Amino acid sequence: MKKIFLSMLMIASCLGVANAQLMVDATGKTGVGIETYETNDTLKSLFVINDEGRNDAVAYINARNQDKYGLYIKNPISTSSSSSYTGLHVRSSALLKTGYVYGIRSEIASGGSSSVGTIGVYGSSGYSKNKRNYGVVGILKKTTSTDNDSYGAAVFGNSTNTSLLQLGGRYAGYFYGDTRVTGVLTAGSVVTSSDYRLKENIRSLSSSDGCLGKLMSMNVVEFSNKQREYEASAMEMEEDAEAELLESDATEPATAALNKENADSKVCWYEEDSPIIKNKHYGLIAQELQKIYPDLVVESQDGYLAVNYLEIIPLLIRSVQELKAELDATQNNDLPIQKAQARTTDAVGIDAVVTTLYQNTPNPFTESTLIRCDVADDVVKADLYIYNMNGEQIAEYSITERGETSVTIDGGSLNAGMYLYALIVDGQVIDTKRMILTR
Repeated sequence: MKKIFLSMLMIASCLGVANAQLMVDATGKTGVGIETYETNDTLKSLFVINDEGRNDAVAYINARNQDKYGLYIKNPISTSSSSSYTGLHVRSSALLKTGYVYGIRSEIASGGSSSVGTIGVYGSSGYSKNKRNYGVVGILKKTTSTDNDSYGAAVFGNSTNTSLLQLGGRYAGYFYGDTRVTGVLTAGSVVTSSDYRLKENIRSLSSSDGCLGKLMSMNVVEFSNKQREYEASAMEMEEDAEAELLESDATEPATAALNKENADSKVCWYEEDSPIIKNKHYGLIAQELQKIYPDLVVESQDGYLAVNYLEIIPLLIRSVQELKAELDATQNNDLPIQKAQARTTDAVGIDAVVTTLYQNTPNPFTESTLIRCDVADDVVKADLYIYNMNGEQIAEYSITERGETSVTIDGGSLNAGMYLYALIVDGQVIDTKRMILTR
């Protein structure tokens, strides 16, 4: 065995002297592609390529500037094989008191030209019929019975800084920073942190905040989404060409796909059959909502406005509470007006005019609205009263005509919101209705 090793060592040394490409020093360290070799301790790692290596690395590969791949592993397994294949398997059983044990660590330098992108980890999946195709897989194992010992995330993303957070739970995915989904997001439930211990400056909304009036002024619309496009870089086109190269087993990628003239072509953001594009949608216009509740509208990093629909729900709840309080107050005679049934006056041989109050038109209104009513001929005194939602009388109109008549309400002197109006005849309330003023 020693003779074989010495023979290999002598051959490797001869090769090293001859072309300075393969080096094996006296300690058994091996180097490939080493151009200079002066002393026996030049190699620092057990195995190196194109470099002397590092003392803290068993193997070290230094890619040359013209190299496209630092390490390229191709799967030789045929499609008829039934066994699994792993191109690169890293398994570590290191136990540390502090720090991290990395399975694979990728560090990409920043900078470069405007046409160069950086990718820390890139995963591209093929296709199969067993429905198990994944570009990147992260699995958080649980090896102990103590929950605190297995906290963490299968996939962790941090777009704010380089910190690795200490997580207080187990998550399939944990993202620290803005997260965007361009397609349909499906979830069993969506929750928002709302613990009392996480809040300050707490104040209950009241009727004076005008939640109901602001809610009524929101413009609900039906719309379709526009298709969005972005510029496909030369790097993306080169990746597509590489995929074709791997599938075809060719030696060179198609030059057309790598041609710089074909770079920066338009690529659609959404698939044409995506529900985002083909379906009708319903919602609010962010610019309109911004005038009513500016805190519910945020500007995304791409410059477009977005609506926080979840926080509209508490405003809906508050508006329902206001309507319920108004209904209870009316039923309990807390307001100075009450509903009464319309009176009728009989006349011999003809139908008498029935005193009636009609719904205002238009409703809602922005400038003015018309309130019609019928007043019987035998009515002595008829008045139309306007009340706010607190039951306070804010206007009174005396009706002197009998039969069909009307009163015009000017909204210029009123604040946007909901109001009550009542027709009172000879001390009795004939009817009460609501009207809404918007801006």
